Amino acid sequence: MKRILTTDRLLLGLGVSALTALISAQNLLPAVAEAGQQPGTQPDSVTLATHANKAALAYNQQQWAQAKEEFRFCIGQRPASMEYYEGLYNTCMKSGEWDQVAYALEKMFIIDPNQKKALAYQYGQALFHLNRFDEAIPYLKNALSTVNIPEVDYIPKHHDIPTTEPDPSAPIWKPPVEVITPPHIIDIADPHKALTMLNAVKSECILLAEFDGYDKSNDIGWNHPPQAHYHVTEILKGPPLTHALPVKYEFHDLVDTDMQKGWKFSDKIMPEKGSKWILFIEFAVPKRGMFELYQGSYGRQPATDENLNQLYALLDKYNMRNTHS
Repeated sequence: MKRILTTDRLLLGLGVSALTALISAQNLLPAVAEAGQQPGTQPDSVTLATHANKAALAYNQQQWAQAKEEFRFCIGQRPASMEYYEGLYNTCMKSGEWDQVAYALEKMFIIDPNQKKALAYQYGQALFHLNRFDEAIPYLKNALSTVNIPEVDYIPKHHDIPTTEPDPSAPIWKPPVEVITPPHIIDIADPHKALTMLNAVKSECILLAEFDGYDKSNDIGWNHPPQAHYHVTEILKGPPLTHALPVKYEFHDLVDTDMQKGWKFSDKIMPEKGSKWILFIEFAVPKRGMFELYQGSYGRQPATDENLNQLYALLDKYNMRNTHS
């Protein structure tokens, strides 16, 4: 087995070198339909158009950090739009932020499955840099069939600023997506969906934080969690976030969702103020003003020495840790 793995990794190295020589540019993305050209597309808001133009300007000026944050803001406004994932992908290819490249490409593959073949090399390259060698090999091999696809330079789109805000009741066009097993249904045969730290580290953002309290209300329940407040002390992986972090405080993971017999909410089941936690934020874009954790309550792990040692080992093994951490 060790010999086979060694052979595969040698092939991977050769494949990367050969593909790099054959593909002088990293943008093989065929032209995709612009959001404004789709029937029934929701018009841009003033806010979205403004940030999209800031993203385009920053990209053209090679200000990769600013471009990334602006594209991420746009994704939060239009999570089903190919345009902004494409912008994030191209930006992070330039800056070498491979976890963001992989994240953007995976979203693009869901929106348009045809991109999986066209962008096999780029996705394989991202996986390779993340030390996910076994996953990278088949994509890099498949990429050999795309070397003759003409290069298409990425040019971010300029948006006209609307003079009026769009009608919120207007129908929104949504691209066709693959049928995906809901995240709360865990297929035992699929280890990528298991409740383990190995899978939790694939979250877009991982941070250390102290519990600072929660918003009290009379309607908090098993399936109606409160907004908790954490103070971020260190971001181990992912984009910079505010130190005061609002989090959806789930009372269960997304596998075992049945309410425990006799469960009743009280202050006693909430963490102590100042207690230290590891938070796995699956997608670093808030929903309804709160960040959601990986697989609900599983994405909230106590910052014990044992958990921290396991986390640091995984982040270093897969080259996921922020360079400033």
